[in-house]
Amino acid sequence: MEQLGGQYHHGLMALSYLVAVLASYTALDLAGRITAARGPARRLWLSCGAFAMGSGIWSMHFIGMLAFHLPVPVRYDYGVVFASYLLAVLASGIALYIVSRKEMPLPGLLAGGVLMGAGVSSMHYIGMSAMQLHEIVLTYNAALWWLSVAIAITASIGALSLSLYFRIPRSRYYVYGKWGGGVIMGAGIVGMHYTGMLAARFHAESPTLHTAADNGMSVPFLAYGIALVTLFVLSFVLIAAVFDKRLATAAEQLAESEHHFRSLFDYNSDGVFSMDHSGVLISVNPAVERLTGLPSSRFIGRHLTEISGVNPEQAMYHFNRTLGGVSQSYEIAYSREDGRAVDLLVHMVPLSARGRVTGAYCLARDITESKRTERRMHHLAYYDELTGLPNRRSFMDALEACLDSGRSAQESVALFCLNLDRFKSFSQTAGHKVGDQLLQSFAERLRGVTGGCDFIPARMGGDEFAYMAVLRTEGEAAEIASKMNHPDTPVVIGGLEFHLSASIGYALYPKDGTDGESLLQKAQTALDSAKRRGGNRAYAYDAAMEAAANRKLEIESGLRKAIERGELDVHYQPQVELKSGALVGAEALVRWKHPVQGYVPPSVFIPVAEETGLIKPIGEWVLRSACMQAKAWQAAGYEPITVSVNLSNRQFEEQHLPETVGAVLSECGLEPNYLELEITESMAMDVTRTIQALQGLKKLGIGIGIDDFGTGYSSLSYLKRFPIDKIKIDQSFVRDIANANDDNDTAIVSAIIAIARHLQLKVVAEGVETQEQFDYLRREQCDMLQGYYFSPPVPADRFERLLREYGSRKAAM
Repeated sequence: MEQLGGQYHHGLMALSYLVAVLASYTALDLAGRITAARGPARRLWLSCGAFAMGSGIWSMHFIGMLAFHLPVPVRYDYGVVFASYLLAVLASGIALYIVSRKEMPLPGLLAGGVLMGAGVSSMHYIGMSAMQLHEIVLTYNAALWWLSVAIAITASIGALSLSLYFRIPRSRYYVYGKWGGGVIMGAGIVGMHYTGMLAARFHAESPTLHTAADNGMSVPFLAYGIALVTLFVLSFVLIAAVFDKRLATAAEQLAESEHHFRSLFDYNSDGVFSMDHSGVLISVNPAVERLTGLPSSRFIGRHLTEISGVNPEQAMYHFNRTLGGVSQSYEIAYSREDGRAVDLLVHMVPLSARGRVTGAYCLARDITESKRTERRMHHLAYYDELTGLPNRRSFMDALEACLDSGRSAQESVALFCLNLDRFKSFSQTAGHKVGDQLLQSFAERLRGVTGGCDFIPARMGGDEFAYMAVLRTEGEAAEIASKMNHPDTPVVIGGLEFHLSASIGYALYPKDGTDGESLLQKAQTALDSAKRRGGNRAYAYDAAMEAAANRKLEIESGLRKAIERGELDVHYQPQVELKSGALVGAEALVRWKHPVQGYVPPSVFIPVAEETGLIKPIGEWVLRSACMQAKAWQAAGYEPITVSVNLSNRQFEEQHLPETVGAVLSECGLEPNYLELEITESMAMDVTRTIQALQGLKKLGIGIGIDDFGTGYSSLSYLKRFPIDKIKIDQSFVRDIANANDDNDTAIVSAIIAIARHLQLKVVAEGVETQEQFDYLRREQCDMLQGYYFSPPVPADRFERLLREYGSRKAAM
């Protein structure tokens, strides 16, 4: 049999490839839509996709067959052609079903590819069998036949893989990727078809076979018609898929927005509720129930003004402004039905639809904690944390407001400044915790001083307090000041008794000043005067105090320069032993010789030095100078004497006083038994601390004396516990012992000498000036005398003459 050869129409071949590419792209695009669809929509898209893809593959196959021209008439069995079309749709349906599954393991992918490839191959070869050829026998080359089947299976596996990959958008180049996949898949399908066509062999049974006649329709025209219909179907499906995707995306975004809104609404920690244009509540979220303690049924359908705990006027004011298009933010104090108060920050915004306001949304945030913190911060800024009293800032603001009111009402205002006496000593001795309790106790005392008038107490800092009162009369200020001091009423803390007294200074408006700062300055000036006079007293401001204050500043300034310029000097007053008449000691006394004013009295500059703290360097300088001078006299061959040095309050409060004294003795080379330190009774009121401090000094081997004995508050039971060696009778008692009209001082002196003898203490009487005083003290067997009777305080060179004189007397005896 003669084998017939055929020719290909290249235009139709290209058209078949174009159809294959479009069909492949459609399959790739529909894979994502089918995967995303659910329920009936999924089945509909799967059916449409199978129809479109099957139509495209079948069209490509049929156009490819029409592209092959034989020299004999060719007719087709339409039943077989239709069967091949159905097979193409079925194979496409299988493919789309496989790729629409969420997961596709490799074995399933391979099995699906084999099944789809077999379907496509079957479609091709069944379609070939639909050719009706007269006296022509159709056979196939086995190798090429199997190659076409292999290509079909391989192309199917590749198509399924590409469909699985491109069903989910991965980048902005996703569409280009799908077109590239379509080109590759189309090439595979076309390759399978033309390999199958190449495998076909056409043999003529008769050598006299007639050539082809016209079958009634142009082959290219038929092919173009089939391609046009197929392209229309594929395009329609693609367009439908695009619109469906857009609708699905819009629906998904709408659902997501709705979900976000519901999440924000339901899970918002702030209370959210909506109202219509009339103010009736439409919806509330769960947070509203938590904030208010009321169920949602108490809100829905009710008017804004009917909500329990809401101020109706305030609510409607902000609601009406919101309806006018202006968002509102305001704070309310909401009272829950369970009695708990909640601070809420409310944001009300208009709800618009089609260009008009249809209602409002409200967001209510619980700011109770932040308001509590805000109040706490305000309290810290304007109130003293320890005592709860207003602080300086708050007090000055209130003072100015009070003065403004006083101007309009023509009222008098008193401003008091107070300092606790000996507070530093109490705090250092008993501890800062006790010091804090003392401040709190004094603050309570101030709160209790009303005087029947408007008042404001305050803590200005440290142990400084202030007090402001509106007066009915100017004389009322002195009454209020007297109520602030109750030193006779002790404050008991931790088993210890403290007698709290205060130094008080006050000034009056408008008499002493018309503004807060000037009044405060003048009240502090009066306070300084009270402190300089020993405390526990109240002074009203006087113009003379201003001069005293200026004088004090001059003294302070000059005293600082005096230390630098060496204007200070030490004078010595002898102490004579009555029994032997020998000069056995000297009291070191500091003197200041001003370059212009001459000698400044100690009673003038010592209090200033105490107050400013200059007494510490001055006291240490006096101690060192006295020790060096005593050692110098010894080195000069004079009989060793004991030098007495007074300690100030500030020196005695120093924790390292024993170390300082020991260092001075070591530096000067003076033996400790030739040094005596003197303290006053007022410095020894804290018995426990005094004993500790004196014991530390006694360990050095020095002597300890109590100066001005009899003028303070020391108990005799405490006196026997102090490690002291000597007491000095104050000159105020010695001055009148020879006065026949005053037996009290004589009795006191005699009693002090007797007590000292009983306690085995030495007694020194200071201020001895007359022969009568000398004779009386000798009869009472006082141990030592000191005073102008023997010599005033003199510089070291003149004291050296006294040493020589008394030394000569002793030698003569």
